Amino acid sequence: MKVADYTSRRKSTINLTISYHSAADLLNALWIVSDRCIGNEITDLDLGADWFDDLAEGLSQETMATIEKLGCGDLWLALVTLLPETSEGGSVADFISFLTTYEPADLRMRLLQYYDSFEDEHRELMADVAEGNSAEIDNLLSMSSMTKAEAKPWKDALRFLLEMSPEETRAFIVGALSAFQSEVFEEHERAFRSNLEADYQAKKKMARRLSPGRVIEIATNGIALADDHTRLPIVLVPNMITRPWVVMTMSSDVFIVNYPVSDDCIDADPDAPPSWLVKLHKALGDERRLRILRTLSQGDASLAELSKDADIAKSTLHHHLMLLRAAGLIRVEVGEDKRYSLRGDSLPEAAAYLDHYIHGTTDSSREES
Repeated sequence: MKVADYTSRRKSTINLTISYHSAADLLNALWIVSDRCIGNEITDLDLGADWFDDLAEGLSQETMATIEKLGCGDLWLALVTLLPETSEGGSVADFISFLTTYEPADLRMRLLQYYDSFEDEHRELMADVAEGNSAEIDNLLSMSSMTKAEAKPWKDALRFLLEMSPEETRAFIVGALSAFQSEVFEEHERAFRSNLEADYQAKKKMARRLSPGRVIEIATNGIALADDHTRLPIVLVPNMITRPWVVMTMSSDVFIVNYPVSDDCIDADPDAPPSWLVKLHKALGDERRLRILRTLSQGDASLAELSKDADIAKSTLHHHLMLLRAAGLIRVEVGEDKRYSLRGDSLPEAAAYLDHYIHGTTDSSREES
């Protein structure tokens, strides 16, 4: 009997959900403010450094001291992975209420799983510590995966939280969130909510006609996830705070992609040029970024290859690649080794849309397909 087997050609299925939560903005804002306290500043954010300065200055001394005690903003990113367990479109108050009744040991277990640093064989030890066995903290945090230099801030934060009782850990987190919300973030939640909902609705509509991979690429301005990143359910969550950055967080059971709210979903002067068009031409107005585009026109490349071919130090290359991706000019495949490639349709479209805007011949908003 002859058999024609085409199943091996089928790509792995992406389990994609699109959601929105005001608490995502709150948690990302806390992450940025917390990391700035230890000198780890996230740059190139659309809201600007002054916006975050004002946010921090509006906090009481007590709340700022609470944030500084933790010494690391990763706690707040770890909590983003809890959003799928809450109500769709919930408010910050809803999320805080949800945390007040969340099992304290389960909450601590979620924090331990955030870096995905421990093997399955350590799960029983993790559970003991999560349930309050403080005698095992040193043993757990001495695991080889937690001794890496880049893990130290999170390791120190974990120690701080785990030396409390489980109930005290939950109370610390709820208290910090409540204070940050009431002192500085409540007005921003109201201001941003309509943008989040508009983008959520747009992406839900897009998902009805496009593949999950294509929806992810459009939402993130050019990020393609490799197979090893699609083994878990993926949740797309719009975010105003970290625009134009894409912030990805993962637990043992979900992969969260905080993507920037589209320019089209932010209220603006109808006579002003579209924000994406401005970003695109700013991205093109730099010799180094033009060198990167020319290199990518010859084929995809890794970070190291781009650094060599475009003669740009790795320390500054990330900045240029982020601006090019945010402008829709390049694509990046996120896997074991990031690979960058040119989005060939963007440059011809740029000239046409610029002409449309200047001469007012047609709507200069982009059609995604």
